[in-house]
Amino acid sequence: MGDVLRLAVEQCDMSARLDECRAVELWSSVAGDYIASRCRRPVMSKGVMTVGVANAALRHELSMSRSSIARAINSLLGRKVVADIRFTG
Repeated sequence: MGDVLRLAVEQCDMSARLDECRAVELWSSVAGDYIASRCRRPVMSKGVMTVGVANAALRHELSMSRSSIARAINSLLGRKVVADIRFTG
């Protein structure tokens, strides 16, 4: 069954989308529960993670750390999935 599923994912070219879903799931563990609880759930599209943050000061602080956050997520995934992170109000 696992081989059939893996083959279907490869043939439908869904592996990139699955990696993006994994990146979204890793957001809270990388950012930490406190930060994640003050952000909206991330959305991934074409390698860019978008995270809604209502607090302007927190949004600025996260923007300054976006490359290290992306590196941490990519490291956990074992490959570059998150090319950039955008924090929006």
